Amino acid sequence: MEPKNQLVVLSEKVSAVATQLNQSVMNVLGQDKVMGFEKAYLVSNAIGELKELLTPEYMKPIMNLQGNKLGFKTDKDKEGGYKEDVVKNCLIEAVLYGLQPTGNQFNIIAGNTYATKEGMGYLLSKIPGLKYEIIPELPRIKDNSAAVVMNIEWELGGVTNTKKIDIPIKVNQYMGADAVLGKATRKARKWLYDTITGNEIPEGDITDSVVIQKTGDEKKAELRKYPTAEQGTILLP
Repeated sequence: MEPKNQLVVLSEKVSAVATQLNQSVMNVLGQDKVMGFEKAYLVSNAIGELKELLTPEYMKPIMNLQGNKLGFKTDKDKEGGYKEDVVKNCLIEAVLYGLQPTGNQFNIIAGNTYATKEGMGYLLSKIPGLKYEIIPELPRIKDNSAAVVMNIEWELGGVTNTKKIDIPIKVNQYMGADAVLGKATRKARKWLYDTITGNEIPEGDITDSVVIQKTGDEKKAELRKYPTAEQGTILLP
């Protein structure tokens, strides 16, 4: 029998490690009813296993996901991102929250893990039987602040609920209506997830710490996109 190709051997090794990593995560995520010291043991045990399995060899390709929306964004992308130890710790936190390492489901800000709008949407999609809709009203933007009324309707276990939340958003002079709506949507999804599960996900994502610059033409285009209405008026600087 001919010796296996080196790439095939490497692929089998990576696959085996990935399977072990997934099992460690599921040992935590698959135990919703476990509480107290038993829960603490499962989490601490999973953290230890993940730290051991995520060797520098395995972390090397994962580091390529940093600074990319196909992976995860950080507030240090322009500086080359974070070092491996920080990324490793945040990655472990993210997957134990139930987030995926890809698809910009979490960001790293100030060395900490934060779920994004995409991440909150993913977590909600994993709740069995949940159906929901979030409809924003017109954002109200002035100076360094904004607010958006978010209408949330959800059905779970045959019971339908509705909630109207006026969400405040911190903005800067370069932030337009699309960015405000995106942040408000994340906050609304987080509120719904926290309310249903009783688990609080940390606030914040990369848009909270990075200035999104828009040209005058871009801001004028957004003003045309979101005209004045009874619900509120968009005020751009």
